[in-house]
Amino acid sequence: MKFTPLDIQRREFEKAFRGLNEGEVRTFLHEVAGEWEELQLENQRLRTEVIDLREHLREYQEQDRIFRETLLHAQRTKEEILDTVNREKALILKEADFKADELIREAQSHVVELETQIRSLKLERVRFLQDMDSLLGRSRRFLQEEAPEMFPSPDAVRKAEEREAARLELGNGMPSAPQNNPRPSQITVRKMKD
Repeated sequence: MKFTPLDIQRREFEKAFRGLNEGEVRTFLHEVAGEWEELQLENQRLRTEVIDLREHLREYQEQDRIFRETLLHAQRTKEEILDTVNREKALILKEADFKADELIREAQSHVVELETQIRSLKLERVRFLQDMDSLLGRSRRFLQEEAPEMFPSPDAVRKAEEREAARLELGNGMPSAPQNNPRPSQITVRKMKD
């Protein structure tokens, strides 16, 4: 049974012979009613506070749930991104290895081709030099046969040089006047004109 402070204050008791002092009972009832009223107000305030706290708790629980879900989602997203990055990294590394191998094969093939070309060019050079030497030898023999005065023997050249040196010593270091003998280059020109 619920009593309000007003119920307590207005409570009437039966009068009995040699009963209680009515003033004291009324004073006591007023005090109890005041305290009862304070208790009801405190109780109401506490109920309101409990309701507010429960509401806040629900909000915090909802925020905690959202936070946990967000954290879990972020963790999954991170793992998915890491998996994707690792797969892409592995793919890029495989592709780079393949391209590197391909470039190495191409470079080795190119080196082989260049070495072949170098050997071929060296052989061509040797052949060319041999052909030039052969041509020069034939040309020298031809010229020696056709114009022997242009190609004197080595003994004749040595003797001419010795005579020239002796003449220089005798003539005070002054070279002698050129003689009217034609030079070999003049002979060649004359022969070619003929």
